[in-house]
Amino acid sequence: MSTNDLFNTLLRPAVLHILRAAGFHAAKPSIIDTLVDLTARYMFLLASRTAYNAYSNHNDLSPDVTDVRMAMQDCGLLVPTLTGAEEVWKEILRKPLEDYDEETGARAKEAKRRDTEDTADVTEFIDWVKGEYNKEINRIAGMARPTLTATEALDAVEMEDYLNTLMKKHSKTGVESRFQGTVLGNPGDPKCIKIEGGPADSIQDWCRKTRQKAAKSAEATQGYLNQSSHAVETTEGPEDVVMETQ
Repeated sequence: MSTNDLFNTLLRPAVLHILRAAGFHAAKPSIIDTLVDLTARYMFLLASRTAYNAYSNHNDLSPDVTDVRMAMQDCGLLVPTLTGAEEVWKEILRKPLEDYDEETGARAKEAKRRDTEDTADVTEFIDWVKGEYNKEINRIAGMARPTLTATEALDAVEMEDYLNTLMKKHSKTGVESRFQGTVLGNPGDPKCIKIEGGPADSIQDWCRKTRQKAAKSAEATQGYLNQSSHAVETTEGPEDVVMETQ
């Protein structure tokens, strides 16, 4: 299984949960594959635009909130109420904050109102994420925690998502040992790979000997070049030949 197939397989249950929360109970496999592919492409586009904005804004691939917000706007996830030109003209024409009276609290109220207006698209997105639709998705996925009484809370076991439940179901030796060193488990400890029948016992030993051999070869080449240049400098030039006449 290739890396893309593995990630698409892990993304498939999430798409199925979203469809089920939306009211769909059955679909053809080709339709599910198409939706999974579209979801993966959209997530890849969002990540690519975020990395591009981070590198363009501060020459670093570690994004901040501004880079993510710009990527969400580029991908149509956040729809601003005004265009770029309209925002510039609005900023120019509106009254500066310094003209509002600070003692009466008018300046603080105006600043808060402007912040709310500037982040209206982000606020709407957060409300959508925390809304009833996504609560239904969490319930379908088994991640919603019901409200329990004090007695039930003491006896309740922490709910797990579908992936951990599935991993424990198919693992007889424990999740930690079976999936160690894979994308589903903890990173595996580096092991020394022994080379049979070679001049070195391991890859690390072979790399060390190769670097030493390359360093010795470079030193020998440099010494030969130094000797050649010294020989050229000490060679006497041609002298004039005096012809004797009888």
